[in-house]
Amino acid sequence: MNTLTFGKHRGKTIQEIYESDSGYCRWLSNQKGLIEDDSEVGKFLTEKFGNDDGSFLMTWGKYRNKTIKQIQVLDPNYLEWLSKNDFVKTKIPKLKTEVDELLK
Repeated sequence: MNTLTFGKHRGKTIQEIYESDSGYCRWLSNQKGLIEDDSEVGKFLTEKFGNDDGSFLMTWGKYRNKTIKQIQVLDPNYLEWLSKNDFVKTKIPKLKTEVDELLK
């Protein structure tokens, strides 16, 4: 079964949750006591987050569901753009800080 039976997303499939709230899925993937590794949900989370590097997870835009360390490898210019973006500077200071650390 790939439907959650607990929490704020009770009754939704893990795919639905991933598409709407990937941050929750990332959190859930680190809660080893809640999900059995060999369950459908556990396998899905391992597939999506098994190589999670712990950096800021983008939840929007062209790199949705990628971490900034993954983006650094794929498109370093995008990190430069993020670092200079006024919205990121004012509304997402945690992202700005992490991007600036990577660009050092």
